Amino acid sequence: MAAKHPIRRWFLIAFLMLLAASTLVRWQLPAEGELLPEQQRITLPEYNDTQPTGRDIQIAYRDLPANDSDAPTVVIIHGSPMGSRAMDQLISELRGKYRLIVPDLPGFGGSTINVADHSVEAHAYNVRDLLTMLDIEQAHVVGYSQGGGVILHLADLAPQQVASLTMLSAIGVQELELLGDYTLNHALYSAQWLGLWSLQNFFPHFGTMDHGLLNVAYARNFTDTDQRPLRGLLENYDGPMLILHGEKDAMVPFAAATEHARLVPQASLQTLPDEGHMIPFTHEAWTANRIGEFVGQVERGEATLRNQLSPEQLAAAKENAPPPAPARGGALVFYFVVLILGSFISEDLSCIAAGILASQGVIDFWSATIASLLGIFLGDVGLYALGRWLGHPSLHRAPMKWFLKEQDLEAAEEWFKRRGPALILLTRFIPGSRLPTYFAAGVLRAPFGQFTFYLMLAAVIWTPILVGASMFLGQQFLDFFGRFEKWAPLLFLAFIFGMLCITKLITPLMTWEGRRLMLGKWRRTTQWEFWPFWAVYPPVIAYVLFKGVKHRRLALFTAVNPAMPMGGFVEESKADILRGLAGAGDVIGRWILLAPAPLESRLAQFEAFLSDQQLTYPIALKPDIGQRGEGVKIIKDHAQAGDYLTRCKLPVIAQEFLPGREFGVFYYRLPNEQTGVTWGITDKRFTSVTGDGKHSLRHLILADDRAVCMAPHFLKKHIKHLNDVPAEGEQYTVADLGTHCRGSLFLDGSHLITPALSTAIDEVSQHYEGFYFGRYDVRAENEEALQRGEFRVIELNGVSSEATWIYDPQHSVFFGWQTLIAQWRIAFQIAEQNRQNGTSPDKALDVIRLILRQREREVFEA
Repeated sequence: MAAKHPIRRWFLIAFLMLLAASTLVRWQLPAEGELLPEQQRITLPEYNDTQPTGRDIQIAYRDLPANDSDAPTVVIIHGSPMGSRAMDQLISELRGKYRLIVPDLPGFGGSTINVADHSVEAHAYNVRDLLTMLDIEQAHVVGYSQGGGVILHLADLAPQQVASLTMLSAIGVQELELLGDYTLNHALYSAQWLGLWSLQNFFPHFGTMDHGLLNVAYARNFTDTDQRPLRGLLENYDGPMLILHGEKDAMVPFAAATEHARLVPQASLQTLPDEGHMIPFTHEAWTANRIGEFVGQVERGEATLRNQLSPEQLAAAKENAPPPAPARGGALVFYFVVLILGSFISEDLSCIAAGILASQGVIDFWSATIASLLGIFLGDVGLYALGRWLGHPSLHRAPMKWFLKEQDLEAAEEWFKRRGPALILLTRFIPGSRLPTYFAAGVLRAPFGQFTFYLMLAAVIWTPILVGASMFLGQQFLDFFGRFEKWAPLLFLAFIFGMLCITKLITPLMTWEGRRLMLGKWRRTTQWEFWPFWAVYPPVIAYVLFKGVKHRRLALFTAVNPAMPMGGFVEESKADILRGLAGAGDVIGRWILLAPAPLESRLAQFEAFLSDQQLTYPIALKPDIGQRGEGVKIIKDHAQAGDYLTRCKLPVIAQEFLPGREFGVFYYRLPNEQTGVTWGITDKRFTSVTGDGKHSLRHLILADDRAVCMAPHFLKKHIKHLNDVPAEGEQYTVADLGTHCRGSLFLDGSHLITPALSTAIDEVSQHYEGFYFGRYDVRAENEEALQRGEFRVIELNGVSSEATWIYDPQHSVFFGWQTLIAQWRIAFQIAEQNRQNGTSPDKALDVIRLILRQREREVFEA
């Protein structure tokens, strides 16, 4: 399979082209949305944190006259994410009876979409300026949902312009908004904003999302708004107020309406017992009649004002707010849905959030626990169902292959076979182990009844513990940062981090195996020999680019070995290189290239090779084109050979397994000189563990100070034998390939260089015309034999070879950088001489193209 996903590549190109076209279209779109019939625009100043920015914006509005020129004016403020269009049914009921002013707030409808501040307070300034520009001295103001915050700020900002307030399913006090806490709510709002911002900017929608309901402007309406001041605004409002609310409102709970009525004791609270948040759309006539009656009372001077109340009524309004009643009905269903969906993303974080909700009194402890438990159960049963329905093939398709490797499944399958469904109890307390284990249970078609019993038992034990701990710590924590509000966001993040540490870090430390695995991870992080490519190579890449620019040919290094495509940097054929070394005779390990063909034909060719060369197992099989030991296997019998050739459809090299110690010998020769230089040697040690007749291979790997550093790799590699118990004194080799990334220990063996070895390496190299720079992988009986120049060649690598002795644990990363830079300096020196002798380097774009193709190649088919 030379090309892995050409369709995906073309899909990506098409996607990027569409995204670029969409961005260009969006740049050409007007800053405002489309006007509705009867709408007009007015220019008003923009505000940011109550201060004018110096920029003007456009506000779309409808000014609908009354049948009677003396009729009062009613201003209707819509909610979010709806523009004023959503209020059309209510407008229709009120039309003609009053002069109606219905604006689109900034960010919505036909008004300017992108403004500096989308908060309800900034909107209040825009509404005040609109009324002033329209010469409206006083109006009755209706605020629906999020618009309730706007009209409360408007009444505080311009009390002389507000004749009355109607809170229509309106927001108010912070304590009864969503999770009940400013920081918790804004964490959710920020996540919503980030998701919508990403969609709006990285998805080709050609402007449809910019003016749609769920856009960035809508999200910022929530992230920019601070509801905490609204309690004080309610307490200080002394004019007439009407509160209309559905008792089954799941968006703004009915408890908020009752609290608003308590804080504004002169207010009239009127409700619909069986209705939710949409009463202006579902009961527009009832809503319009209530508003009409109220406006009439105010106009006649019959509405109650705060200064008309008794001292007892005023005192009740100033009492401490009663604790909120836990959510019931539709509101409780809303929280259940949020927690269940959240558990599909992270079970532990969902439990933590449930505990915090319970600590705030938003929902009770048992509701929080049951919701989390249900989410966990449904998610885990879903993993089992996926495994049962999709099976092994799903591991090789998106999105499952992004999260779960086949080795993970093999490990889970092995554990499940040996330990049975009771393993589910253990995985509940080992975060990260659930996905592969439950998926494996489905693939293995474990009995569903037995599986779900253990699953529910584990969840029943785990969920109350985590929710209860979060509830206890959450209340203390929220009380703490309530006193230190300035630091609340950071403290909240610290709290979440602490809870994650408990579930992700402390739990594994409770077992010896968990501690050893964490030790291995720590060493891979702190010892640079285990660092990934991206952490080691930036200085080297910068040097190579510098040399390329200096020589005015970025890919000059590809001229270092004219005999190899691109100098042996990428996509070089091992078979072609071995053919080039054929003149060296028996020093080269015997090999054959098995071209893609039906399995029977390949096996026949392979067996004929073994017979002709009188070879026996083990035999090395490896792809003809590959990097860093990818796909290299030591085959021990005919069955393994058949399995390898079945799964690998690429050209494969079969090579005799050479006995002895393995070394990497780095060689170079300047084209204008007769003899070359043996520059350095890597002494490769295959990691092994020693049996004691008592402990399993798994235990021995984790107990060994070297093997534990690569424990995840070794545990996957030897999954079939992890429970075997090696005899006392038995050496079990866990890394049988001379590749550092596959677990071998590399030592600096440069002290082994002798004149005899240098001469022998140079003689082999002289047989390969056009070769000047690279690393031989050789085997010798022992160090002394190598020093005498007695060795056999496994393979030869070109300019992409590493001076791998840098990975000796005694060397620092600075030694590694110094050596790699020196290596590339030599490569450029040789390449420059070859260019002067007539060799033409490859183009940098061709090199990049082949690198991308190499990354897409799959050694083994699904």
